[in-house]
Amino acid sequence: MYRLLFPFFMCGFFGLSQSIDLDRLGKAKLFNYSGGLSANGVFYDGTANRQAFTYYLAGNLNFSIAELYNIPLSFAYSNQNFDFSSPFKLNRLSLSPSYKWITAHIGDVAMRFSPYTLNGHQFTGVGVDISPNGPFKFSAMYGRLLRATEFDPDQPENIVAYYRNGYGLKASYAFEKVNLGMIFFKATDDENSLKQPFPFELGLSPKDNVVASLETNFKVLEKADIKVEYAVSGITEDVRVKDPRSKKGPFSLFLNENVTTHYFKAFNTSFDYRAGNGSMGAKYERIDPNYRTFGAYYFNNDLENIALNASQTIFNNTLNIGVNVGLQRDNLDKAKSSDMKRLVSSINLSYTPNEKLGINSSFSNFQSYTNIRDQFDYINQVGEFDNVDTLNYRQISKNASLGLNYALKQTDTRQYRANINLVYQNSNNQQDGKTMENGASEFYNGTVSHSWGYPKKALTIILAANSSYSKSGETDTGLTLGPTLGLTKQLFDKKLRTSFSASYNTSFANGEQQNQYYNLRLGGNYTWLEKHVFSLNVLSLFRNTPIIDNTDFTATFGYTYSFGSANNKGKRGIANSGNVPIETLYTFRYRDVIYSGTPSELDQQLENLLQQSGDLPQVKKEELNMLLTTLREHHGKSDYKEIAINLLNELYHFKDFKKRYEEVFYSELKSIMKDVQEKGNVPEVEREKMGSSLSEFGQTLMPIAYERFREDIEEIGLTDYIRRAVTDFMQNEGW
Repeated sequence: MYRLLFPFFMCGFFGLSQSIDLDRLGKAKLFNYSGGLSANGVFYDGTANRQAFTYYLAGNLNFSIAELYNIPLSFAYSNQNFDFSSPFKLNRLSLSPSYKWITAHIGDVAMRFSPYTLNGHQFTGVGVDISPNGPFKFSAMYGRLLRATEFDPDQPENIVAYYRNGYGLKASYAFEKVNLGMIFFKATDDENSLKQPFPFELGLSPKDNVVASLETNFKVLEKADIKVEYAVSGITEDVRVKDPRSKKGPFSLFLNENVTTHYFKAFNTSFDYRAGNGSMGAKYERIDPNYRTFGAYYFNNDLENIALNASQTIFNNTLNIGVNVGLQRDNLDKAKSSDMKRLVSSINLSYTPNEKLGINSSFSNFQSYTNIRDQFDYINQVGEFDNVDTLNYRQISKNASLGLNYALKQTDTRQYRANINLVYQNSNNQQDGKTMENGASEFYNGTVSHSWGYPKKALTIILAANSSYSKSGETDTGLTLGPTLGLTKQLFDKKLRTSFSASYNTSFANGEQQNQYYNLRLGGNYTWLEKHVFSLNVLSLFRNTPIIDNTDFTATFGYTYSFGSANNKGKRGIANSGNVPIETLYTFRYRDVIYSGTPSELDQQLENLLQQSGDLPQVKKEELNMLLTTLREHHGKSDYKEIAINLLNELYHFKDFKKRYEEVFYSELKSIMKDVQEKGNVPEVEREKMGSSLSEFGQTLMPIAYERFREDIEEIGLTDYIRRAVTDFMQNEGW
């Protein structure tokens, strides 16, 4: 008993967030551990402003007790920054023990009722989820949402907050054909929780919030599903005000109402109908301006969304068609000085008439309209319709793609394939119905490749040609084209995987040759005793330009080690997909892209997708390559599609984080460079060096930040983390 209770006592000091299934106590091995270490170094010799040698160390360790209780720990270290990422936070505790259909939440936890009520806001307290097999479900929570934070004149940028407490209930009942649900949530600030005075400019006041929501979903004719949610949120902006509200609101029994009390509404409904081998659906959403609750960190509001979608598989499951159309607008109460409307339409086609041929195509059209009213015209207008618009701005973006994949030969000894991919993008910025100067741009890209695969020899040869052309306004901005040769070979019972590629590209502008690029890549990784992986990749890039010739050399080497007390099942070597029968045909959609083909074809599609994502950190590449290896080992198994979707989830999760990270980082960088420029006493050369060094530091920091915030890309602390890291870097550089 002491051994089982000991981890719970330790959590009081370190603070964990776990889910414990009490049913499994005594049915599994008491103690297990697993983890891994990785080390990567990069040597660079070239013209770019970057360090000659950088390295990155990372590791993770997970203790498992009775397969119920996990204690994960990870760290990352580089020669530019240090980060120790772990779930242990002093004096914090978060447990979620469960028994059968009852789960309790104790400590620092987060729960989700619906998008418009309680939605992931962390609180310190208790909660419960009751989900029996019957029709009734119930959830409840109570705890502190915000702790009182006093104003600190030495750090005026810190957030000041009143103590905020809240509670909520969610109940639902499933009748024979209709499900009904109700949500109630209340949060209140303690106006006496702050003792120190704070500046009036902060605009801080104690508030009160009550939100209620009704949910329902039901079937129509056994094939149609309808879902509806209607939420009302009442907020009193300042509970200290004594003037009463002129009219009582719907939550007057629960809300401290006064003249600062306002009510906001949110409505969401969707319709889905299964027809044939596909479906069709519609969605409508309307959220009032300023709608918010204290149960979420951020809300999209002041918007109206209308979306239609349909998909169908026809011609004996050989052709899949997907169509999406959406319209969004804001300024619902006409209080803003500008209106924006967005229209998005897309169509995706996937045609697989046989095992040899696969065709994928897509087209999307994105249009946004912005009408801005000049405030002086608004003030001075005589008639209601005078000077309706002083600026009518429209942006149109079109994207189209076509891909063909044909198997020329498919046997146990030879696999010959041909691929063609075409991409077209067009952007047009218009004002008052006319295209703006240099407001139109076009981009074309085409790739043709042929591969020769010899499965029994573990050899693949690829020959490809790539061409791209872009145009901005009336200017021919460039044509780039060139060939590529690639080889991959596995040796020593497939423990050593080697690759080589050589490419040549030349660019033209206005009909004249401008630049020439030659690059050679050589790489390999070796697996030793299943747990050790050594890798080495070398890149040489030669540039010939009208002004200067230069050479860049980059060598990346790495080592990973995995360990664990559990017995490993099978080997981690890369499976020979050519030795597996490929009768099964898979088709699935991910983020409006249709993936279709045999397991070998899907493997190649996903591998190409990973190769095109060249900005992935080395650690992330290894993680995704391991998933790709697992995918190859599950040909013909029932979980093949789930593993493929999981790989896409991991890839796009990083891309989503990267986009968010770059928005925050470069916003901070822009602010820093603006401050430096305003000082006026920093030479331009020094400013350029500073900007380049900070940009390079941002690239180094990104994988470290991802390891820290990968579980929640909207983590509030990301902005503060980047700001502190940049500040420390600048201090270390003597800026």
